[in-house]
Amino acid sequence: MIDSKDILFFVLAFCALWFTLFLSWLIWQVANILRNVNDVIGEAKEKLSLIEKAIVGIREKFDGAIGAFALVGKGVERVVEFALEKRREKKED
Repeated sequence: MIDSKDILFFVLAFCALWFTLFLSWLIWQVANILRNVNDVIGEAKEKLSLIEKAIVGIREKFDGAIGAFALVGKGVERVVEFALEKRREKKED
């Protein structure tokens, strides 16, 4: 017949089963969380890459514009110098 020792082993086996199921569920949850974190980090890297490309593009446009403004500035400076020279020559005459 079933004595108290058999009941104890049955309860321990049942507890071991539930503990194993709990640990499996816990590991599965942690794995899902880590996978989600990995996905978020990957998306963040992609977004940062896009932001970096945009900033580099804007910087290149500003560098080009600054070069063009410098050229225009030198041209205006020469025109002003030429106009001032002509004005001085008219005053001398």
